[in-house]
Order: sequence, then structure tokens, then C-alpha cells
Amino acid sequence: MLDMNYEGYALENVPYYEQEKYWVSPMNFIPEAMDRSEIQDKVLVHDVSLRDGEQTPGVAFTTEERIQLAQVLSELGVDRIEFGMPIAAKDIYEAFEEVLKMDLQAEIVSFCRAHPDDLDLTIKLGAKTAIIEHIVNPYMLKHVYNLDHKATVERCAGALKIAKNNGIKASFMGWDASRTSMDYLKRLYSDILDQVEMESLIFVDTFGVMNPWSMHHTIKTVRNWFPGLKVEIHNHNGFGLGNANVMAAVLAGVSCVHGAILGLGERDGNIPLDEIAMMMALQLKKPTNIDLSQLYRVAKLAEQITGFKPSGTKPVTGDFYFQMEAGISIHAIEKARNAGLGDRVWAAFAPEMIGKKGYEYLLGKANGTATIKLFMEKLGLEAGDDDMKEILQIVKDRSNLVKGNVSEVEFEHIAKKYLESKSK
Repeated sequence: MLDMNYEGYALENVPYYEQEKYWVSPMNFIPEAMDRSEIQDKVLVHDVSLRDGEQTPGVAFTTEERIQLAQVLSELGVDRIEFGMPIAAKDIYEAFEEVLKMDLQAEIVSFCRAHPDDLDLTIKLGAKTAIIEHIVNPYMLKHVYNLDHKATVERCAGALKIAKNNGIKASFMGWDASRTSMDYLKRLYSDILDQVEMESLIFVDTFGVMNPWSMHHTIKTVRNWFPGLKVEIHNHNGFGLGNANVMAAVLAGVSCVHGAILGLGERDGNIPLDEIAMMMALQLKKPTNIDLSQLYRVAKLAEQITGFKPSGTKPVTGDFYFQMEAGISIHAIEKARNAGLGDRVWAAFAPEMIGKKGYEYLLGKANGTATIKLFMEKLGLEAGDDDMKEILQIVKDRSNLVKGNVSEVEFEHIAKKYLESKSK
């Protein structure tokens, strides 16, 4: 029987391990390592795939695709769907009209510039929720938009007032906030809030230039400036720190995080929904409303619709995540299974958690004899240890030849041809 408290290291009734489901680091749950006291009871997930995601080079949604993706994302369990800018294109406006009639579970959000024309179309559509965006970097305000501080406040507060007066829940999204001084942000936010209330304040790291320590400090500071005001996070992945910055923001108390299916988005992309959902569930033990078992299916559907193919090494739903070629890995998985640890421990979590059907063992240069034995058994073929070593060498040579993996069909040919030659 498996000792679940071997060497004083428990694998029972602990937050980091559940047999056949997940095994993450016990160090994540050392109180001194991570202060969880600011995490909100429920952190919402806001999807930006249909707006920011469509800014991915080469991605453009038809009306039907936009509506279908909204349905899929709602079924997945995202709390809000940023459907797009109604003023940007006729087909977006028409798709918006249709999706608002569908009574989806997810809240449908209009994305607006701080401009009356954008708000007029949102009001005409009958949308009940909106994000009002405007740049907040003072250098860009002056040299790109020719706006001083007073004019910026009037423009942003004016748009929020239009929304409020028409019964629209409006959040303010000041972009390029992370390249703005804290002093100026406090002044700008304060002056806007002196004129009008907002549903929430969305802090934006537009170019992904922050690190987790600065993100945590900034979000805590902004929340301290405006007690009671909900703060959200919209960030990008400029230095590959996007997900780490989401975690830092959640630990600092944000009420909502923004992400996109497949990490779609302009430049370096948004933070992938699947990674947010798994991180929240397993690293922070604060599950979102996202149905984890649908993550793989939805990711693959989105790949088909968008034509966008993430790297195979992408976390969570990447093609390589549950593929194993190294002989040492396959050997370890099989030994762990036989020991009673289960065979789902050679990754952070079991493939079934995201709706994928098991591991996939690959034939190739990194194999060992344990892999050859498994594939021989699968084919109903028998061979001694020395023969399997010979077959392994043929597989390695063939892998070099094709510059990649050897198919099961090719392996069957190799194994049978070898065994036939030995029987003569």
C-alpha cells in the first residue's frame, strides 16, 4: 500500500496534490512564500478574444464566427465577453445586435473610445455594459493627441457620464498606464472620479513592461487610493511575464482579469484563458467559473476558426504538453503507476482535467527500451531484451533520417521486419 506520508511529506488532504488529477509545488502553500489575504473571494474572467484578439495579425472574424465564438466562450464559463467596438465595422455592429438577443450567460461588453459617437452606438444597440478606453500616458496625450490634463479629464469623465446617464455600467480603461508615473495616475484617476462614478478601474500594462513585484505594488497602491472601487487588470506579455503579472495582480486584490483564447492579441498577445483558469484553480486554489474540462476542446476549435496555431510548447493546451518521447519519462510514468502514485504525475495536472484523453507516447530518438516494450505489447509482438535494444537502435536511426518522430505504422513495419529477419 502506498505510504501517503513518506518521509514526512504528505500527499493526502493537502492543497498541492490530488491523486490522478494534479501535483503542484508544496512550496506554493508555505504561508511565508505567498500572502493570499488580499485575494478576492471571486475573481471574474473577462475575455477579449473578439476585440483585442482580432488585432492578431492574420485574424479576422466573420459575423457568424464572432457569434459562434461568443456562444462557445459563454458555455466555457467566462464571466464577460468584450464583443468588440460597434463603431469599428458594420459586421461587428450587426453581430452585436444578434448576440444581445441570445441571452448568453456571459455578460456582453461594448468597447468604446471616450467619444460620444461610440457611446451613441452602444446605447442604440441596447448594451448594458461598456468599457471606455483612453490613453493615460501624459507624453502620448500631449504629443500624439494634443490633449492637456484638463481636456483629458473632461473627455474621459464626459464619456463615463453619458454611459451612466443611459443606464450603462461603464468601466474606465486607461491604457499605457504602466509607462505613466504613479503620481500622474493618481491625479488623473482622482480628477475623473471627482466628476463621475465608474463600475471599475482597469489598470492596463499595454506593452507588457512590468514585472510581478511592480505589478503587485501598483495594484495594492491603486486599491488603497480608492477604497471600495473595483480594480481589474488587462496586461500583455512583452517580456514573457504576462501570467506572472496576472498572479501578482490577483494576489494584490484585483476583482477581474482579462485574457484571450489561445493568447490572441496584438504584438505579444494577451494572457491565455486556459493558463489563467488553471493557475487560479491549482496555484492559488481560487477556481474561476471556467469549466476546466472544456479548455482543450475550445482551444482546438478556436485554432480551426482563427487559423492561429500556438507553439506546441504552449502551456496547458499546447500540442506537446502531454506528449512523451524521452525514455526516462515514459519509464518513470509506468513505474509511478505501478507504485500506486497513479500515471498522471508527469505533468502539473492530468490531461483529463482539461478534456484531453491521456498521454501520447512518441517514437523517436529519445526513446528507451521501456518505450519499445510498450509499443511491442500494443502490437501483440514479443521480443527478448537484446532484440528490443536492436529495434530501439533502428528507431533512433530512422528518427535521425526523418528528422522527427517515427509513426506507429512505421514502427510496426520496423518491428515485424526485424523479427522476420531473426526467424530465418
